[in-house]
Formats: sequence, structure tokens, C-alpha cells
Amino acid sequence: MELYCKLSSIVLSCILVGSIKCFAQKGGDVVYRDYTCQEAALLDSLKQERVLPLFKGMRALRQQAQGVKENTPVNIIPRRAGKWVMTPENIIKERRASVLTVNKYRRKTTRPESVIGWATAVVLTADGVCVTNFHVFWELLDPAAKLNPADSVIFVATEDGRAYPITEILSFNKAADMAFFKIDTRGDVLTSMPLGDDLPAGANVHLLSNPEGYPYVYTHGRVSRTITLNPGDIFSRRMEMTADFAKGSSGGPIMDDRGNMVSMVSCIRAIYFSNQPPYHLQMNVKLTVPVSAFKRLLVNGNYDFFKFAVVFQCFDFL
Repeated sequence: MELYCKLSSIVLSCILVGSIKCFAQKGGDVVYRDYTCQEAALLDSLKQERVLPLFKGMRALRQQAQGVKENTPVNIIPRRAGKWVMTPENIIKERRASVLTVNKYRRKTTRPESVIGWATAVVLTADGVCVTNFHVFWELLDPAAKLNPADSVIFVATEDGRAYPITEILSFNKAADMAFFKIDTRGDVLTSMPLGDDLPAGANVHLLSNPEGYPYVYTHGRVSRTITLNPGDIFSRRMEMTADFAKGSSGGPIMDDRGNMVSMVSCIRAIYFSNQPPYHLQMNVKLTVPVSAFKRLLVNGNYDFFKFAVVFQCFDFL
């Protein structure tokens, strides 16, 4: 059995690492990537012989996740925050390897089998501890949720097409809309994201995420407000900002001028002129989860205060 597991790891690594080659052009210092083939290339790699069975299915992952207690401490040492101011170009260059796409493989039903981009995740450790939103995994974590019959496997991938199985959910906090999970890197050493500190209103922010159909989009803006949705709950804090994001950006890292992650995309609240047609959208309020919420679960100590957490729901999860 041990030999089989080792052989399986070798097979998966050989097939999934380096098998995806979407077209890219280089013009001087600028690389022009063809992202339109990304999902098709991932599907092609998963369909190769004996690969897909090596990934943990949605049902098995849900069964594991149902046994995870909310606010379970995550014992990792996060990457130290950077001290030097970076240009936006350098932030993109140095941090994009720490940003993953979260994808679903959907088996053939009434529609052809496919891979769809689902959300965004961030690498926290070189051996594969990552973070994303609770609502990205809500089907796995919420006992009342039902799985989509077509959803077979949920996995992550890098920009260059390296696909990694999700092996377990480590912890979560529903009020903070965050979930920690582990992937099998198959021996690859990943690039972790440094964690910074919460920012005040007016501070510059940078975002790298995967809006639906547009992987690895960079936007920037400022913190517009820092709020609490429940003064008695430290996990109800939110940083609102002007940087654009959309469906698929969920779990994306918000970074400061030094390239440190200071918050994570959560959801959007839309403000309309009227509650009757024509509604006339006037403004989107973009809410993110401050990094201080992460740090509450990444440190050892007394976790009794977690009992006061409450459930927060946004109108539109991404």
C-alpha cells in the first residue's frame, strides 16, 4: 500500500505538473497570456488515465469537513511581513505565485463534463496550508447544504496550470467568512503570502484575484471604511474598499504597499436607488475580512472568546 501511494504521487505529479501549456507571448518585459484555454487544459489533465481518482471527491471531503470544529487553531508560522515599499508591478510579480484558482470538476450529466473557475485562495505555507472564504466551501461545511450532483471534485491550481488536490479542511469561522485548508503539493515548495496588519481608512490597497472568466486580474484602490457588524464579536470586523472585485474574486488577497496581505475579499453589498424596478444601481460596497481575523486562529493560546462569534451574511456572496 505504501508503495502504491508513492507511485500514485509520482504519477499525479508527473501528469499534473507541467502538463498545462496555455499559449503565451513575450513582448520585451511584458508577457501576453492566453487565459481562454486554462479551464480546458485543466480538464484535459484531469482526464488522463488514473489521475482523477487520486483526488478526494466532494463527498469524501464533505465528510471530513463535517468533523472540523469552528475556530480550530491552525498551527503554522506565517511568512514575515515585508518592510520595503514595492511598486504595483513588483507586487504583481512577487505575489502572483501565492494566489491560486479554486476550481470544480463537474462530471458529465445533462451537460458535458467541465472544469469551472470557482474562487480564489491564498498560499500561507510552503507545504500547502491555504485560506479562502467560508462561503467558497459552504457546501462542505454547512450540514444543511446539499451538494450539486454534478460537482465531483474541488481543487486548486496555479497560474501556470499546476493542479493540486484539496486533502482536508483545517478550520473555519463563519462570522469572519474564512476557511483554512490543506492541499497536497506533491513535493512542490509553494510561495507563501506574507501577512501584514489591518489598515485604516484612506490607505492604499492592491488586489490580485480571479473574477469569473478573468484569472489573475490586478486592481487597486483605498480603504474606504473600517467597520464592525457586531461590537461584541471580533470576527465581525470588516474593511470596506474601492478596489474592484467580482464573482470569483472570493478569497483573493488585499495587499498593502509592501505586498503584505492585509485582508481578504468577502462580498459585495449593492445600493440601489429604488427597491422596485427600475432599480438603478448606484454603488457597490465591497467588504473584506481584515487579516487580524486570520491571526486569531494562527496563534496558540486561549480560544474561549471564540464562543461569542456570530453569523454574518452578505446580500451577495461572490
